Amino acid sequence: MKAKRPSRPLRQQLLIDRDVQVALILRAVLYGTACVTYFVVIQFFTQSMIHPGVATSDLFLSLTDEAVYWVPGLLVLGPLMIYDVLKVSNRFAGPIFSMRREMQNLVDGKEGRNISFRNDDHWSAMAIQFNTIREEVLELRAKLRDDSEEALADDEELDDEDDSWMEATPEDEAAVPVS
Repeated sequence: MKAKRPSRPLRQQLLIDRDVQVALILRAVLYGTACVTYFVVIQFFTQSMIHPGVATSDLFLSLTDEAVYWVPGLLVLGPLMIYDVLKVSNRFAGPIFSMRREMQNLVDGKEGRNISFRNDDHWSAMAIQFNTIREEVLELRAKLRDDSEEALADDEELDDEDDSWMEATPEDEAAVPVS
């Protein structure tokens, strides 16, 4: 049984990653167009075999009579299919979008935040892995910061120890007898 994570609100935005999701929609439209073309060609050849000697214009007229039955379904199901592709693609585009945003925060030197995906999102294990890597990066940054502060403090101590030579003036050197 899968452990229940706290649920997050539903996504309000349909297009999360425009490039990926538009490519998926265009692919779905391409496949839909290919299916319709196949259907029309098969119908045309079927009608021409059933009714040999009928004029091509009459065959196309016959196809338009048949189209009355399937075009309304295509007009209703097409937008539903596109909406469904967007909703399903949100399950992987949303998590990747969140992860990219938080990775950019880390690149910019910000701490960012831990990420958690919604219950129905794909790749939920990536959130755990990202959060682990994020914590390691923040720990390494803190260690580097501490090490550089210690190095600066050590340099300042060295500078403070032997500054007496800088305080000497040319008059002091003239007062010292030369042997």
